[in-house]
Amino acid sequence: MYFSNLHENVVFDTWYPCPYTLYGNVLTVGAPVGQKRKVSVCAGDLDVNPGKLNPKEFMTLVIEKSVCDVKKGFIESFPNLMDLIVEADIPSIPVTPELESLLKRNKVIVRGTFNSAAEKLANKLGLTFIHKNITVARHYDEQHSERTTLTLSFQKGESPFIWEDVVCPGWAASNNGGGTLRHDLPKDFYKGGSIEDFSNHFGSRYTESILKNAELTAFLKEAARRGSNAWTH
Repeated sequence: MYFSNLHENVVFDTWYPCPYTLYGNVLTVGAPVGQKRKVSVCAGDLDVNPGKLNPKEFMTLVIEKSVCDVKKGFIESFPNLMDLIVEADIPSIPVTPELESLLKRNKVIVRGTFNSAAEKLANKLGLTFIHKNITVARHYDEQHSERTTLTLSFQKGESPFIWEDVVCPGWAASNNGGGTLRHDLPKDFYKGGSIEDFSNHFGSRYTESILKNAELTAFLKEAARRGSNAWTH
């Protein structure tokens, strides 16, 4: 983890909890875990400690939910960017000539939610937009100390799928057991479906978590309104 020397509340990490991204070398930016205050990020934040952060190394940039504003010049600092994931609910992403050139030259894939700054950016510049992955539900089995996470995932040129990630104690104190499973979904999985209908496809242990999932509910409603392949264009 890296800490900005310019703003003490801006942190970077090279780990991202998702099934996989199109490209490796992931860098996330946001606020420290547990901090409720939102942060604004700029190119100057790439001056970090400990050590140095080389923007040229990263091909996937994740702007986390704790970010409230992205200043001109920040995204432009990543010359090899291929995958831009915007989880933050920000009003807009400032487009400079340098940013437009970078995104078009690298054919960057932009990920975010429907009607977000990310989707508007992709539409404006003629880039590929893919809806960001959505955590469907989490469950903890106390008896077996087993944690399971279900993620609704989207990738370019593929049908959507559920990524099931299971973590449990291994055979020794130094390792973990569990594993990952991919469950492919039909392209029309969302059609005519309410959040209640969607929850029926999963075990009862996930029902409460799914029914309370506002992000998933919003996605299903908008996907049903938009029609086939709504999550990518």
